[in-house]
Amino acid sequence: MEQLSNIIQMVGGAVSSIVLPLLGVLLFYDARKRKEYAEARKAEADSITQYAAEWKELYENDSTEKAALNQKIDQLYKEKEEDRQRIRELQEKNTALSLENQALKFKECRVRGCKDRMPPSDY
Repeated sequence: MEQLSNIIQMVGGAVSSIVLPLLGVLLFYDARKRKEYAEARKAEADSITQYAAEWKELYENDSTEKAALNQKIDQLYKEKEEDRQRIRELQEKNTALSLENQALKFKECRVRGCKDRMPPSDY
């Protein structure tokens, strides 16, 4: 009987020292794994959020740069149009002066004293 009691005690000690901790580890392994998985998902979501924030910031910077460039282009086109208008006005003035000069050369008197005008001015 004493031997049976010793055997039961050894089996009970083995069960309590080996099987119960092993059973506890197996039971809580799933919970720990779920917790680690949830933490990993949260870290991944935070990473994606940070990544998206960085892209959003880059997009906004790009948009402001594009707006500044478009404003500069518009300003340059405006200046170019003003230059073209000034050139057009100067060309018109030059043409008018050329025509007036031509008419004055045509009407110019080549004779001193202008008694017998050369060319005659019938017009």
